[in-house]
Amino acid sequence: MNQKALSRLLAAVTLSTALVYPQAASAAAPPPALHDDNPSGHFGDWYTGAVPPNASKDKPVILFVQGLHSTYKTWYTTDGFYDAAYNAGYRTAFVQLKDADGTGGNMWTNGAKLAEVIKKVADYYGVSKINIIAHSKGGIDTQTALVHYGAHQYVNVVHQIATPNKGSELADLAYSNWAGWLADILGKKDDAVYSLQTSYMANFRSQTDNRTEIRSTKTYMAAGTGDDGMFSPTWFGHAAIPGEDDGAVSVESAFGLPYGIKSFTKDISHGQIVKASNTWNLVEPKLQKASVRSANKVSEDKSKSSTLEESSVILRGGEVEDTVSETFFLESGINQFNLDTMTSSEDTAVTLISPSGKKYEADRSEKSESEDESEIFQDAVHHFIEVEEPEAGEWTLEVEGSDDAFFMVGSVDGGEEAKVKASKKVFKKGDKAKISVDLGKNEIDQSLLEKANLTRSLNGEKASVLDEVKFAIKEDELTGNFTVPTKPGVYNLSFDVTGINEDGEPFTRSINYNFAVTDRDGEIE
Repeated sequence: MNQKALSRLLAAVTLSTALVYPQAASAAAPPPALHDDNPSGHFGDWYTGAVPPNASKDKPVILFVQGLHSTYKTWYTTDGFYDAAYNAGYRTAFVQLKDADGTGGNMWTNGAKLAEVIKKVADYYGVSKINIIAHSKGGIDTQTALVHYGAHQYVNVVHQIATPNKGSELADLAYSNWAGWLADILGKKDDAVYSLQTSYMANFRSQTDNRTEIRSTKTYMAAGTGDDGMFSPTWFGHAAIPGEDDGAVSVESAFGLPYGIKSFTKDISHGQIVKASNTWNLVEPKLQKASVRSANKVSEDKSKSSTLEESSVILRGGEVEDTVSETFFLESGINQFNLDTMTSSEDTAVTLISPSGKKYEADRSEKSESEDESEIFQDAVHHFIEVEEPEAGEWTLEVEGSDDAFFMVGSVDGGEEAKVKASKKVFKKGDKAKISVDLGKNEIDQSLLEKANLTRSLNGEKASVLDEVKFAIKEDELTGNFTVPTKPGVYNLSFDVTGINEDGEPFTRSINYNFAVTDRDGEIE
């Protein structure tokens, strides 16, 4: 049975499931019809939904665009937006992007193909303009299609749902010295994840936000602030992402389109935010809004201003062959220490040892097949440990396994924070850069002052240290000055800082600074 036939069979099974478990007062929509424009794969295929009996030409046609490593089934599922739109009388369409064939495509690859499909959908329904609902990275792909590939003339309204307009820190970490080993084993380092790094997206914003095409379409933005419960993968995302977030995308990033209109924020996870029972009633009213616009005042290029972040996390990671031990310091007064150690194998064992020798064995999650969790580390096995009021001193993480890798995220609740300030996110080759860390009233332990590892983000390769940046203590701040590489690309500067609190106790915090280097034309690669 070929893939296309299997897809049709699964669609029928999904329909049967929907009929067994119907939404209250709603009918399950008939399967969408495939427009097989790519006989050798899925990329570029599109679907048209069944025309509902209560369809009205007064209502816009909706094209649904899914996110990272997803397919059109994000929308065609139990409690999906397709059923909701069908019952509300909307004509619909769906698209398959490069992600449907395995590895994800960046916004340029997906955006060019999406622009073609947008015109095909408008022509099919005989309308001059359609509306788009886009989840996660699908919002970036949509904007690229509109602004850079001419599809703005065919789109009236775009409603983004949890779109990382400023990128995602999870993408940064996937290429860091700590998590790169695991991300490589999981196969999650591809063009799509690469393009979601925060500095890559800062450069994309500078290439996009001042173009006149942005005035043709009204764009709404929505954000989530929840997770899928204690020790869920999206719960881990809260630790790794600064500020409020949905386990994959921060609120700041979701609302990061300078000319976008804030639609709603809801206490819900990145996957659950596209369940119809949760948010259709919040999205649907915006689809009726006209796109008449006055000129937008676009904020200044954020890549040229300094960035300020806070860190209350401890990061560790690398290759696992036999037993690996990593140490770090915790101070007293911490309310709770939450540890998520991700591996690719369920056979790898994780143990946390306190300064007094007490051992904490991890609770392990099973590998998930769901698309509702954090997308970048979706296939990882999570080993969770929670410690209430941990004792002060040097802690040890032991990871035992073979042919594996691990990535540890330790979240400190109620402890000290490191404030990190960097000159900017995007540089020209050969520019001078500066990064500083402020520990407030705490001292910086010079005896544990380490160099920062500089790595370049690459797909299909293990993270390797290209250079080391030296730090100095100046006016109670840890400061590093360096010249950025001459080769265009995306880079991570990863390091620990050890502080000494007022009680003389050392504590560890980890910093990952993601930045991009462009050529003279402003291109990264």
